Amino acid sequence: MVLATGLAAAPLGAVEQAVTPLNPGVEQRIEAVGQPSGQRVDGVAPSVEQNVGPVVPPTPSEKAGETAGKAAVGFMAVVLSIAAMAAQIMFI
Repeated sequence: MVLATGLAAAPLGAVEQAVTPLNPGVEQRIEAVGQPSGQRVDGVAPSVEQNVGPVVPPTPSEKAGETAGKAAVGFMAVVLSIAAMAAQIMFI
């Protein structure tokens, strides 16, 4: 009963809030860091399309490395599972 009364009274003590709109021109600022010739910053307008390059397929060595990594992670998961099971059986 007290909780329901407290929740019902909460909106009565609310404080009014003001909303201040932000101008897009002053929201963000781009500043050069380091040498001025060391970087290039291009502004992108919302109406401009993005440049998207082609997807480069992985080389056979990258595929082999990824597969070996997955196999190693799977093997370690099996080892840890068996070790956890053995520890539980020992301490029963």
